[in-house]
Amino acid sequence: MSISDEIIITDDDIDWVESIFDGDIRFDLPRREIIKSLKSVDIQAFPGSGKTTILVAKLAILAKKWNSSSSGICVLSHTNVAREEIEKRLGNTEVGASLLRYPHFIGTVHSFFNSFMALPWIRSKGYPIEIIDTEFVSAYRWNMLPKKYRVAILHKKKSYMDCCYKNELGKVEIGNLGEKTATYKAVKTCIEESQKKGYFTFRETLLFAQEAISSNSRKADFVKQRFPILFIDEAQDTNSMQWDLINNVFTESIYQGFGDENQAIYNFIGETDNNNFPRDNPLILAESKRFNSDISKLTNPLAISKAEMIGVNRTFRCENTIFLYNVDKIDTVLAEYSKLVLSTFTDEELKKYKSDGCYAIGMVHAKKEATQREQLPKGIFDYWGEYNPRFSSKKMTPKYLIEYFVLGRNELNQTGEANLQVEWVLKGLRKLINDTSSNIIIEDRALLINSFINKLDSKNQNVFRINLLSILNRPSFSEIEWIDIRTTINLILNLFGIECIKSDFLDWRVNSVVNMGVNHSESSAHNTFRYTNENDRSLDVKLGSIHSVKGQTHLSTLVLETFSHKHNLVSIIPFISGAPLRKKVGVRDIGRLKCHYVAMTRARGLLCLAIPKDKVDEESIERLGLLGWNVQTI
Repeated sequence: MSISDEIIITDDDIDWVESIFDGDIRFDLPRREIIKSLKSVDIQAFPGSGKTTILVAKLAILAKKWNSSSSGICVLSHTNVAREEIEKRLGNTEVGASLLRYPHFIGTVHSFFNSFMALPWIRSKGYPIEIIDTEFVSAYRWNMLPKKYRVAILHKKKSYMDCCYKNELGKVEIGNLGEKTATYKAVKTCIEESQKKGYFTFRETLLFAQEAISSNSRKADFVKQRFPILFIDEAQDTNSMQWDLINNVFTESIYQGFGDENQAIYNFIGETDNNNFPRDNPLILAESKRFNSDISKLTNPLAISKAEMIGVNRTFRCENTIFLYNVDKIDTVLAEYSKLVLSTFTDEELKKYKSDGCYAIGMVHAKKEATQREQLPKGIFDYWGEYNPRFSSKKMTPKYLIEYFVLGRNELNQTGEANLQVEWVLKGLRKLINDTSSNIIIEDRALLINSFINKLDSKNQNVFRINLLSILNRPSFSEIEWIDIRTTINLILNLFGIECIKSDFLDWRVNSVVNMGVNHSESSAHNTFRYTNENDRSLDVKLGSIHSVKGQTHLSTLVLETFSHKHNLVSIIPFISGAPLRKKVGVRDIGRLKCHYVAMTRARGLLCLAIPKDKVDEESIERLGLLGWNVQTI
């Protein structure tokens, strides 16, 4: 008997879930139909349609009706948005608490396959599990290599990040270096030796998960019975390798994918477009409650989906603007945008929507080399010289341990570099240990982890690494999670001869999670352009990459032209202007369309673009005006 036979979701159930959502949510008929559906179907949800809230509503109802103590609901994603929404909407309810504990699982795709497939399989081979981190482990292996082999790899235009298995266990990919070459053998030896010590990259653990599934069908059978229903949030960001794992394991489970195919902007090396999401005949959430029909009309031409978005929010009616500028005046673009924002919104509106903020974003934001004249503008840094793509809050001094942990998670989310997360967590633990003992037990070294490891014998070194990994892999730092984290922290303290203690430094702080745990608050004083006009009205414009603002809602967004192989906005001007499609869209332009679709669907009020004047012809300018853009020359 399937879940859909055992559980039926009714309008009364949906009325109930509306009531526990504090009365600020009302589900219309299309959204109710999606909540009621318990068949395998995908939900194509446009920006601002409230898909995660719908998913959480469905989960709440299912949790209320769930009777099994041995099988549960599985929710997979690539971020913790769904989990955070559960904590926000259901944090003080029994159904909310039940969703976050056994037998249910809510976490990332990677953490799921690690927990249920990869790590047990790796241990069965006799390997320990010490560190799972691509950046750290690849660098560790690189340092193991003799210099002559590192030089040979660099000559092949490869790097330390190639010291790993990427697509097949036992196979190294270093240009055209064959298996019989000394360099190939040396790299493979380093990988094998590091794995014997318990060091793995993220992708390697997924490769072990694949091996576990293909070698032992009982593992897949276990998952089928354990999780009869699966939900995938942000399904468009699931890569082909992850889809293969999901499809091989959840063969008989009901599964629903929630996402927007137009926003699939997290690309993977060697990745090609796949047809896993959405499947045929998806349910459509076409109405966006974020913005009005003007913005949806301007954005729809960039969508790759067949369905079109409908903007239904009527709060603002703004003059959406494309700034055309001479590259010699590129440093005035942010000021001109600020002037328009101040003339569009009242001080009351700016105050009301301060948490949304005004943003200037671009596809390229990291400066890797000097900008050539013909490339201008190459990145965000060309618009504002003070922009720092790798800004981190390293100068901040958190007051509580949880703030160290949250800052570390933010660093990981914003930069993708796990070593920065490790550094913050270790800083917090160092402060706790030294302050508690009133002595400098852990020295402040460049490679902080060695300060911890060198104080422990080999057995306790392994225990420390396991507990550190437990903290790093936590899906969230909610109040519920913090109870378990405190236990882990006490185990770490015991390794250094410190008994369980009571300290304000160890307290869970709600303000820490709210104020430091979201991307909007990356430390507002940094990467923020401030403009003040002649009437002493001021505006802060936050700068960042398009990837960094995915999922956010802004009061206003300025999308900046940048350069990657070609100028990005100029390359898709035919789409932005609604011109007839004359040729097949290339892979790079598909990426540009998806990325700028994300960028252009952030604003609830005012949407702007900035493009060099000499890159846009008169015919395109005319088309842009007919589509509804206000074209302003700087």
